[in-house]
Amino acid sequence: MSGADLTQLDTVLEADVGIVGAGPGGMAAAARLAAAGVRVVVLDEGQRAGGQIYRQLPVGMHNHGVVQEPPSHDDGHNLIQSFEGHAKDGGEIELVRGATVWDAQPGRLWFEHDGVSRLLRCGHIVLAPGAYDRCIPFPGWTLPGVVTAGALQVMVRGFGVVPGKRALVVGSGPLLLPTVTSLLGAGVEVVAALEASSRMRALRAVPAVAFHAARRREAMWYMKQLWRNSVKLQWGWTVFACEGDGRVERAIIGKVDAHGRPRKGTERTIECDVVGAGFGLVPSIEVGMRLGADTHMLPVRGGHCLVVDGEQRTAVATVFAVGETCGIGGAEVASAEGELAAAAILRELRGTTVASAVVSRARAERRAADSMLGAFAPLPGLHDLARPDTIVCRCEDITRLRAQEAAAMHGDSMRAIKIGCRAGMGPCQARICGPSLQAMATGVNACAMDVPVVQVPLKPVSSETILTAPQ
Repeated sequence: MSGADLTQLDTVLEADVGIVGAGPGGMAAAARLAAAGVRVVVLDEGQRAGGQIYRQLPVGMHNHGVVQEPPSHDDGHNLIQSFEGHAKDGGEIELVRGATVWDAQPGRLWFEHDGVSRLLRCGHIVLAPGAYDRCIPFPGWTLPGVVTAGALQVMVRGFGVVPGKRALVVGSGPLLLPTVTSLLGAGVEVVAALEASSRMRALRAVPAVAFHAARRREAMWYMKQLWRNSVKLQWGWTVFACEGDGRVERAIIGKVDAHGRPRKGTERTIECDVVGAGFGLVPSIEVGMRLGADTHMLPVRGGHCLVVDGEQRTAVATVFAVGETCGIGGAEVASAEGELAAAAILRELRGTTVASAVVSRARAERRAADSMLGAFAPLPGLHDLARPDTIVCRCEDITRLRAQEAAAMHGDSMRAIKIGCRAGMGPCQARICGPSLQAMATGVNACAMDVPVVQVPLKPVSSETILTAPQ
C-alpha cells in the first residue's frame, strides 16, 4: 500500500521497523531489511524517495532542461530502483509520502499526513532525517531571489523550475559545486562561484579525495563541468551584501581572511537576479533527541550530532541513527550506515551476523568524509558580515542589535536570548537562525549554539492533529 492509498481510517500503522526519511540512509536500510522479509514503513516529507541529494521530480512532471548529475548519482538511481521495487503494492516497504513527524517515543512515531493525525507503531526505529542548510545572515539576505543552496537544488532538480537568468553562488563546502552544476544544467548563467575557504585550506581535503576512487571521480567531474562552462571557482571570496528594489538585483562581494572576516577595500559589485548561499549543513537531530538519544558537539560534522555506537545504535536500544543526523557526511556515508543499521537490526530479529565488510565500509566512508569536511569547517569570521540592523531571525524579524541587547540583559545562553527578544521562537524553531544566533548576539564568533531545546510539535502541524493523535 503506497502513501497515496492511505484512507481516513488508517490512523494507526504497524511495522517491524519504522524509518524516518527516504534519503540514501533511509532507503539503504529499508531495502536491506525488506530483502530479508522485514516489514518496514518509511515516513518522508517529500513526494518521492531520494531525499535532497537524489531528489526526483514529482510524478508526471518533466524537466525540460538538462539535469547534470555526477557519477555518484548512478549509485543513487540504483538505490532508488531497489527501494521502489520493494515498495510496490504488496511489497515489504510502505512509503508514506508527505508525512511530517511531530512527536516520537521509542516504538511510536506520530505524524501528520494529508491533514490527518496518524501513528506508526514499530519495534525498531531508524532515523535518517538528513540535515538543513546552515544560514549566515548578511545585509540583504531576506530579499526575494536570495535563497539557500539547498533550496536552489529543490527548485531546479525537484520541480524543474528555472530560478532566474544570472546567478551568484556563494558559501563553503561540498554543496557549492552541485548547486553550480544544477543551475548550469537549467540554463542559468553562473556569474560567479565564491568559496569562502582559502585554496590552501582546501588542500587539506586532497588526501581524502585522492585516495578514494569514487570521490576522485566526483571531483574530476565537477572540475570538468566548471571548465566547460567557463566558471572559475574563486577561493577566499564571499558575498558582503545584496541589494535591489523588491528583489535582489546586485550583490557586493569581496575577499575574506583565513577566519572568514571581510577584508575592507576588496569590495566590488556584481549584477545578478539569483543568489544561492550555502555555508554548509546542520544535522537534523530533533526527532532523535525526543526519542532520548544523546548528542555531542562535532564542529567538523556541522554541529550537534546524535551519538551512536559502532552499529549505529543510539542510547535507546531500539533506536538507530544514520547519515547526516550523526554528522554531515554525504550520500555515501548515509547509505553505508543505513546498511549497517539494518544488519544490526536483522541480527536481533533474524539471528544473522553483521558482516565485517559492512562495518568496514561504514567506518571508511565516515573517515573519508571527516577528512574532506575538515577543510571546509565553518569560518567563524563570517558572522561579521551582519550589521546591527541586519535581520538574524527571519521568523520574528529580530535584528542583530536587538539580539545583542537581549544577550547583554538576560545572558548569552540560547534560552536567555529567546526570552529576551523571541529570536528562535518562530515556526522554524531556530533551525535557520539557531546555528548563528548566539555568535551574532554575543559577538563571540566562535560561540557554538547550545543544544537545541526540543518541544512538541517537533515541526509545525495543525492543532487538530495534536488533539486527535491516536494512542
